[in-house]
Amino acid sequence: MSPKPSGTRSRTRKMRQKVLEYLAESGNISYSCKRAGVSRETFYKWKEAHRVFAYDAEAAIEYGKSFVNDLAHTHLMLNIQKGDMQAVRFQLASCHPDYKPRRPGPVEDLKPVTGIEIKMLDPAKVAEAKAEIAQRRADTGPEQAPWN
Repeated sequence: MSPKPSGTRSRTRKMRQKVLEYLAESGNISYSCKRAGVSRETFYKWKEAHRVFAYDAEAAIEYGKSFVNDLAHTHLMLNIQKGDMQAVRFQLASCHPDYKPRRPGPVEDLKPVTGIEIKMLDPAKVAEAKAEIAQRRADTGPEQAPWN
């Protein structure tokens, strides 16, 4: 395989750099690749072939996720300061123990809502009932059966 011309290498290096910049902004691989005009498949090939790029990509992803989380938290705080009750509820439910949704205990502690109990039928009793129905049919005939 012949080496790539320097123009191609330079363009590839610039594309990798763009992907890293977009990763640092968003922390999202799909978004960053789409924005840089690179397929995710190419991104993962680059990661596999170049350890330094793989390391830089992971660092950029972590930084990007942290940046986006900080940005979201800042907007949440601004909405809380404005009196947005949905933001207030979200913050309390997420962070305050008194407002966290209650989770039910183990399944054994749950009681049926309707009070209906389901019991397994005894196979011997089922066979006995079938035999009794068959005997009634034989004694009365099909035309005189009460369900006809």
